[in-house]
Amino acid sequence: MNAVQKKRPTAITVIGWIFIASALLVILLGVKGFVDFTIKKQADWGVPSGLIAMGRGVIAIFVIIASIQFLSLRRWARTALEVITWLGLVYVVGFGIFGLIMWITTFSSEWVSEGGASGPLSGFGIFLAVMISVVTICCAVPLIAIIKFLRGRTIREAVS
Repeated sequence: MNAVQKKRPTAITVIGWIFIASALLVILLGVKGFVDFTIKKQADWGVPSGLIAMGRGVIAIFVIIASIQFLSLRRWARTALEVITWLGLVYVVGFGIFGLIMWITTFSSEWVSEGGASGPLSGFGIFLAVMISVVTICCAVPLIAIIKFLRGRTIREAVS
């Protein structure tokens, strides 16, 4: 390495490879779903499902390209990965809130106790609501950490 080349911080290497691995997983799961559909002919593979799968594939390929460029210390790639991470965080939190609202509104008013009377959520219902919250938090925390690192001084200086 000559004096002109920059040393890549460990955070860039870790985040870059996390994104590459995640995008490859999305692609592999998409291919698996397509193969399952083709072989079993049991999946509902309508136009919306096909477009969603293709959209995920395109985004995953973009993430791989951006990650490789991020590992090469390109400024635009840091911004792209930060935007993708923010979108992922909004998705995770939004899906968690939606899940909680759906669970509570659907089942709290319609929950039937063993005696036949409707009432508030049982212990099991409360457990599931807590689990939805815990899963949402467990998915959001790594994304928040990645955003913190991507916006941090070390990475910003490395890609400037």
